[in-house]
Amino acid sequence: MREKVFLVLIAALLPALALPVYGPRAMALGGAYVALADDEASIYYNPAGMAAAGDYFACVPCFAIATDDRITEDFDTYIALKDDIWHADTGGGLGPLLDSIDRTADFLEDLAGGDPPGVTGYLSYGVGVMLGPLAVSWIGGGTGQVVLEPDADTGRLIPDFYLESYEAVALLYLAGYLDSEQLATLWPTYPDPSGFVGDVEGDGLGITENRTGARLENEARQEFIVTYANYLWRSGRGDRFFVSAGLNIKYVVTQSYQNRFTAGDSGMYTTGPEWITRQVLATRPTLGHAVSADVGLLGQFTPYFRLGLLVRDVIPAPISWDEPVTGVSDRLKPQWRIGVAGQVVPDLLTYALDVDLTRDEGSFSPQQDLAVGVRADFLDGALWGGAGLRFNLADETQPPLYTLGVGMHLAGVRLDLAVGLGRIDTSGEANTYFSAAGAVGFSL
Repeated sequence: MREKVFLVLIAALLPALALPVYGPRAMALGGAYVALADDEASIYYNPAGMAAAGDYFACVPCFAIATDDRITEDFDTYIALKDDIWHADTGGGLGPLLDSIDRTADFLEDLAGGDPPGVTGYLSYGVGVMLGPLAVSWIGGGTGQVVLEPDADTGRLIPDFYLESYEAVALLYLAGYLDSEQLATLWPTYPDPSGFVGDVEGDGLGITENRTGARLENEARQEFIVTYANYLWRSGRGDRFFVSAGLNIKYVVTQSYQNRFTAGDSGMYTTGPEWITRQVLATRPTLGHAVSADVGLLGQFTPYFRLGLLVRDVIPAPISWDEPVTGVSDRLKPQWRIGVAGQVVPDLLTYALDVDLTRDEGSFSPQQDLAVGVRADFLDGALWGGAGLRFNLADETQPPLYTLGVGMHLAGVRLDLAVGLGRIDTSGEANTYFSAAGAVGFSL
């Protein structure tokens, strides 16, 4: 139970660390915004959309959080298996104990051999000032992850009191649950019982010293962006048909947080602000620096069809880390995304669809989005409401994210809100998946 509390505490903090979806108007459509981007969020989704933005000036700060929990069910299973080990009835022999150890070891080996379970917290935030075809922006965000690291060594799944008896140690060794090195630690003179030592604290044996723990990783980044967008071609009838292009030039500051926690760490169960500051917030990031660019293209050929293309980090620039870091890329990776959008009912109902053309590998789950959404605009866009779906094509175990959003644009004041619900369970016994976003600002 103490281990579960430890992981839940970390998971609760993750959204404060680092969302692939930027802004509530995009989140309301499941993130399908590459071909629809026509406001300040085009800086993130498709800078070419800024050329056709309905506002000449905009300053709309955005904030969003999300969590993707795929650790609760596996960790609950692990706790239940450990309880079976502790309470195994060995009155008629060690058979029930060994069966419980086998089940636990097999479960942990399966976790270690596949995609390890974990919790991801996302955070995105930013503000930009758009003035005609130019914009200056700051966008931050990233991914904070707790990944479960299983320890399936059977020598660390044995209740410690069994290691106090040389008879039990001999049986466990002969049955293959202790290796020769572990036997030598417990019983240097085996088979002579006069030199039996038994289990001592810190010898790396016994279930209380099992090393199953969690690795905290956060790969956040801050982007300082200058954007320019303009038309490549426009029809003679205003902006109804066009092709536009946009370019982001950006200075990127990457941040890598890495730490590992185990249930046996000193001070792990200190509660309150001290735990937060000592165990999580005190994790010092390693900084990296790079210069890159985003390129976007957008074309509207009929009122019912728009096509957009985004290449984020089109320059695979090297990241200059302040000090060496392990398991982190030393180069920015280009990400391609394509989208289509159009009006189902002119000036009222709009559809959008996006798909990632590249796959992003995560610590415990890959990500490749397919997003679809619809938006209804009322009073010439003064009020809107939207709904969407986002699917992860790279991971069938992740449930779809169902999104809803509403907003207003009245007298230059913008207020937009969105929420995404994937799987919500407050019992503490099931995985959960949700997100939320909001923005308030001014535009003309």
